[in-house]
Amino acid sequence: MTTTTGRFDLTSWDEEVFDDAEGAKLVRVRNTKAFDGGISGTSAAELLQALTPAGSATYVAIERVDAAVDGRKGTFVLRHSALAAGGGGDMRVDVLPDSATGELAGLTGTLSIAKSPAGEHTYTFDYAL
Repeated sequence: MTTTTGRFDLTSWDEEVFDDAEGAKLVRVRNTKAFDGGISGTSAAELLQALTPAGSATYVAIERVDAAVDGRKGTFVLRHSALAAGGGGDMRVDVLPDSATGELAGLTGTLSIAKSPAGEHTYTFDYAL
Protein backbone atom coordinates (compact mmCIF):
# COMPACT_ATOMS: atom_id res chain seq x y z
CA MET A 1 0.00 0.00 0.00
CA THR A 2 1.03 3.56 -0.72
CA THR A 3 -0.12 6.43 1.49
CA THR A 4 -0.78 9.97 0.29
CA THR A 5 -2.26 12.92 2.17
CA GLY A 6 -3.75 16.34 1.57
CA ARG A 7 -6.80 18.50 2.08
CA PHE A 8 -10.06 19.30 0.35
CA ASP A 9 -12.59 22.12 0.28
CA LEU A 10 -16.31 21.66 -0.10
CA THR A 11 -17.06 23.85 -3.12
CA SER A 12 -20.83 23.27 -3.03
CA TRP A 13 -23.39 21.80 -0.62
CA ASP A 14 -27.02 21.56 -1.75
CA GLU A 15 -29.27 20.03 0.91
CA GLU A 16 -32.92 18.96 0.72
CA VAL A 17 -34.94 17.58 3.64
CA PHE A 18 -37.19 14.87 2.22
CA ASP A 19 -38.66 13.50 5.49
CA ASP A 20 -38.86 15.47 8.74
CA ALA A 21 -40.81 13.00 10.87
CA GLU A 22 -40.35 12.47 14.60
CA GLY A 23 -37.17 10.61 15.56
CA ALA A 24 -34.90 11.56 12.68
CA LYS A 25 -34.76 14.03 9.81
CA LEU A 26 -33.83 12.50 6.44
CA VAL A 27 -31.75 14.65 4.10
CA ARG A 28 -30.47 14.34 0.54
CA VAL A 29 -27.24 16.26 -0.22
CA ARG A 30 -25.33 16.95 -3.42
CA ASN A 31 -21.84 18.33 -2.95
CA THR A 32 -18.64 18.99 -4.82
CA LYS A 33 -15.06 19.11 -3.57
CA ALA A 34 -11.68 20.45 -4.67
CA PHE A 35 -8.74 18.24 -3.59
CA ASP A 36 -5.12 19.34 -3.04
CA GLY A 37 -2.10 17.26 -2.11
CA GLY A 38 -1.64 13.64 -3.13
CA ILE A 39 -5.08 13.75 -4.72
CA SER A 40 -5.35 16.77 -7.01
CA GLY A 41 -8.69 17.38 -8.70
CA THR A 42 -12.43 17.54 -8.10
CA SER A 43 -15.34 15.33 -7.14
CA ALA A 44 -19.13 15.21 -7.03
CA ALA A 45 -21.13 13.22 -4.47
CA GLU A 46 -24.70 12.26 -3.56
CA LEU A 47 -25.37 11.67 0.15
CA LEU A 48 -28.33 10.38 2.13
CA GLN A 49 -28.26 11.45 5.80
CA ALA A 50 -30.34 10.79 8.90
CA LEU A 51 -30.02 13.28 11.76
CA THR A 52 -31.62 12.96 15.21
CA PRO A 53 -32.50 15.80 17.61
CA ALA A 54 -30.08 14.26 20.15
CA GLY A 55 -27.16 14.65 17.74
CA SER A 56 -26.74 11.13 16.37
CA ALA A 57 -26.24 10.95 12.63
CA THR A 58 -25.50 8.58 9.79
CA TYR A 59 -24.84 8.93 6.09
CA VAL A 60 -24.13 6.89 2.99
CA ALA A 61 -22.73 8.37 -0.20
CA ILE A 62 -21.36 7.69 -3.65
CA GLU A 63 -18.66 10.07 -4.91
CA ARG A 64 -16.96 10.23 -8.31
CA VAL A 65 -13.43 11.67 -8.15
CA ASP A 66 -11.79 13.14 -11.27
CA ALA A 67 -8.19 13.70 -10.25
CA ALA A 68 -4.55 12.77 -10.30
CA VAL A 69 -3.34 10.53 -7.49
CA ASP A 70 0.36 11.11 -6.94
CA GLY A 71 0.55 12.31 -10.56
CA ARG A 72 -1.50 9.54 -12.20
CA LYS A 73 -4.68 10.86 -13.84
CA GLY A 74 -8.10 9.25 -14.05
CA THR A 75 -11.41 8.85 -12.28
CA PHE A 76 -12.67 6.54 -9.55
CA VAL A 77 -15.71 6.07 -7.32
CA LEU A 78 -15.71 6.22 -3.52
CA ARG A 79 -18.32 4.59 -1.28
CA HIS A 80 -18.98 6.35 2.06
CA SER A 81 -20.65 4.91 5.17
CA ALA A 82 -20.64 6.63 8.57
CA LEU A 83 -22.38 6.55 11.94
CA ALA A 84 -21.91 9.00 14.83
CA ALA A 85 -23.56 8.72 18.25
CA GLY A 86 -22.70 9.68 21.81
CA GLY A 87 -19.41 11.37 20.91
CA GLY A 88 -18.10 8.33 19.02
CA GLY A 89 -18.66 6.64 15.73
CA ASP A 90 -17.11 5.16 12.65
CA MET A 91 -16.58 6.15 9.04
CA ARG A 92 -15.55 4.07 6.07
CA VAL A 93 -14.65 5.47 2.66
CA ASP A 94 -13.31 3.04 0.09
CA VAL A 95 -12.71 2.76 -3.64
CA LEU A 96 -15.33 0.82 -5.57
CA PRO A 97 -13.41 -2.06 -7.17
CA ASP A 98 -13.11 -1.85 -10.97
CA SER A 99 -14.35 1.78 -11.05
CA ALA A 100 -11.03 3.49 -11.80
CA THR A 101 -10.14 4.75 -15.28
CA GLY A 102 -7.13 6.10 -17.15
CA GLU A 103 -3.78 5.85 -15.39
CA LEU A 104 -5.66 4.86 -12.20
CA ALA A 105 -7.14 1.64 -13.66
CA GLY A 106 -6.93 -1.10 -11.04
CA LEU A 107 -6.94 1.36 -8.11
CA THR A 108 -8.02 0.02 -4.70
CA GLY A 109 -7.85 1.67 -1.32
CA THR A 110 -9.42 3.42 1.65
CA LEU A 111 -9.64 7.10 2.48
CA SER A 112 -9.86 8.55 5.99
CA ILE A 113 -11.12 12.08 6.59
CA ALA A 114 -10.42 14.41 9.52
CA LYS A 115 -12.05 17.77 10.22
CA SER A 116 -10.23 20.32 12.37
CA PRO A 117 -12.06 22.50 14.93
CA ALA A 118 -11.65 25.35 12.41
CA GLY A 119 -13.51 23.30 9.77
CA GLU A 120 -10.56 22.30 7.55
CA HIS A 121 -10.88 18.85 5.98
CA THR A 122 -7.79 16.68 5.54
CA TYR A 123 -7.48 13.14 4.20
CA THR A 124 -5.16 10.17 4.25
CA PHE A 125 -5.48 7.83 1.27
CA ASP A 126 -4.02 4.32 1.52
CA TYR A 127 -4.07 2.81 -1.96
CA ALA A 128 -2.62 0.24 -4.33
CA LEU A 129 -2.32 0.26 -8.12
